[in-house]
Amino acid sequence: MNRMSVCSFIARDKKIMIIEDNCITLNQLRDFLDEYGYRTIPCKHPLEAMDLLNEITPDLIVLDIIMPDVDGYEFCKWVRSQTRLKMIPIVFLTAKTRLEDKLEGLGIGGDDYITKPFSMEELLARIEVILKRLESFHEISMRDELTHAFNRRYFNERLGEEVHRVKRTGRPFSAVLIDIDYFKRINDNYGHYVGDSVLIQFVKLLQSSLRKSDLVVRLGGEEFILLLSDTSSGKAYLLAERLRQTLDEVTFTYNENGVCAEIRMTISAGIACCPEHGEDAEALLALADKALYSAKSSGRNAVKIAIGK
Repeated sequence: MNRMSVCSFIARDKKIMIIEDNCITLNQLRDFLDEYGYRTIPCKHPLEAMDLLNEITPDLIVLDIIMPDVDGYEFCKWVRSQTRLKMIPIVFLTAKTRLEDKLEGLGIGGDDYITKPFSMEELLARIEVILKRLESFHEISMRDELTHAFNRRYFNERLGEEVHRVKRTGRPFSAVLIDIDYFKRINDNYGHYVGDSVLIQFVKLLQSSLRKSDLVVRLGGEEFILLLSDTSSGKAYLLAERLRQTLDEVTFTYNENGVCAEIRMTISAGIACCPEHGEDAEALLALADKALYSAKSSGRNAVKIAIGK
């Protein structure tokens, strides 16, 4: 059995940033983890890594401690201070072998501490344990239990980060607030099990219609919000309108426990864009909500863009 077949499930789509100023060790780590199917991001300097982390979010960081300008301890503290990055696991890989050094590394937020010389296989095993644990935690803490869309808590974190990114780069994002029209009638006519099934199927439709970088969030009940990075209000409108039209062709089905149902439904949506409509997160959501109200007031089954700041 080759390495890829052993680890392909664990490594699938996982990005590991390696920060190591020793080029030989860096290349060895990169080649080893690449062979197991991970996507590695090698960095020789912490400042280089900081720049990259403004744009990407790795699943795990392997971090040396003894480095120029910014040592591993300082880098770890910086990562833990960033909302978007603070949950990324950090594995220290270092020549510092004293117990005091290890306690310091774990105390400031390191998830594991491996001393050099080290075994590649042991490093791999520890990485896999951490990633498996993180995956389970992520599902519990960041996902809606019913639909597995992201939840409100995770959305609030990401919204603040997106606003910060816009201020730094000038690239826009849009929030699309969606409400399923007359959803209460589905629950009243068919029961909550059917209503829950419709919500699950609707989220799958949303996820299949978006890029991997976009967020599908369930705010509660039948209300959802899409967070679309690098997307103007015009592009967000085209996406939401295409989704609205797609629902004209979709039938959600339920056939369990002796209950059969075929459900057709429509949506109303309101769009607000940062920085076009402002750079304050709460104000932006209020504008999206106002646009949604306009869509519903106009007869529902409509998409509206916010007006003004």
